[in-house]
Amino acid sequence: MSGYVDHYHKAKKEFTDWFYKHHPNDGMKTLYEIMPEDMREFDDQYKFAIESFDECEQVKILFHYERGEHCLKIKWEHSPWWENQVLHFYYCIMLPIDGIDFKFPHQLVSRREEE
Repeated sequence: MSGYVDHYHKAKKEFTDWFYKHHPNDGMKTLYEIMPEDMREFDDQYKFAIESFDECEQVKILFHYERGEHCLKIKWEHSPWWENQVLHFYYCIMLPIDGIDFKFPHQLVSRREEE
C-alpha cells in the first residue's frame, strides 16, 4: 500500500474492525463477521461512527528532525463517543515532500486538458 486512497481504505477497514471488536452488541459483531460491507445498512451506530471517521482525518506538514526533511503527515485519530467504548483509534502515514514537484491548480487543469 502506498497511495493515499490505499491508506484511506486500510485505515477505514482497521477502524471498522476496531469498532466491531469492541462493539457492545454481540449480534452486530456476528453480522459484521458475515457481511462486513453492508453494515451501514443495518447498524445506525456504525453510520455515525464511520461518518465521524471521515471527519477525524488531519493533514499537516511538519519537519522530521531525524530525517532532516519536511513531511506531509496524514492521520486518522478517533476518540470514541459511543456507549461502553473506551479505546482510542490511531492510524498515521507520512510522506517526505522536500523532493516533490508542487503544481499550481491551473497547471493541473492545463495538464489534464493536454492528455
